[in-house]
Amino acid sequence: MSARKFQKIENNDLSLKLAKIAKLIYKAEEIHEDTGEEPTTDFQKLYTQGGVKGTEIGKGKVSYFALYEEFAKVYIEFISKVMGTYASKTRETEIEFINILLDDGNYLVLEGEEDRVVIPHPSAIASTHTHPNVCVFSYRDLETASHLFIKNYLAVGVTTDECLLLIFRKGAYTLEDKNELEKLARITKKSKTLQEVLNGYKNSRFNQLALQMVRIV
Repeated sequence: MSARKFQKIENNDLSLKLAKIAKLIYKAEEIHEDTGEEPTTDFQKLYTQGGVKGTEIGKGKVSYFALYEEFAKVYIEFISKVMGTYASKTRETEIEFINILLDDGNYLVLEGEEDRVVIPHPSAIASTHTHPNVCVFSYRDLETASHLFIKNYLAVGVTTDECLLLIFRKGAYTLEDKNELEKLARITKKSKTLQEVLNGYKNSRFNQLALQMVRIV
């Protein structure tokens, strides 16, 4: 009989803030696609010239595209705060953990296996899992990331107790970005050295995706 794997669901101020930002992004994307108008924001509300449902009449300080960078900034803080203990456990045991940020601001932390964590991803906002030593996506991680961006996730990450590598959306996930991400997955799969993998990252040219590496102190 196998031991029961660790799992929990809870929320905090950062996860709830992220859910609010995500709600603004998803609404803005919908309006932009349906009407052609690019909503603006003050990071609290959305604004349109005609007061489309779910927005205020007027003009915010910046384009809604600024919300993607804001989401990434807060998400990095969130993962650094929540996943440090689990990343340390992964370094010690090689058992990976995953954090899934749900639409309502709750987040799941689930225990996986040695060197992998495989679960069916629910409708959610973002996902980050732990690695023992290196903040680099495996080719399967990159294939999963492409699938999750198709499902409208905003960010996918991998973290150790020292660093976090994040891929996040800067706009709608495009066919060009899908092809480039899947190309990076193929390069990662056939690479024999870490340097070859890193060269693949360096040579990738994304349109509405961004890569960000952060040191965790």
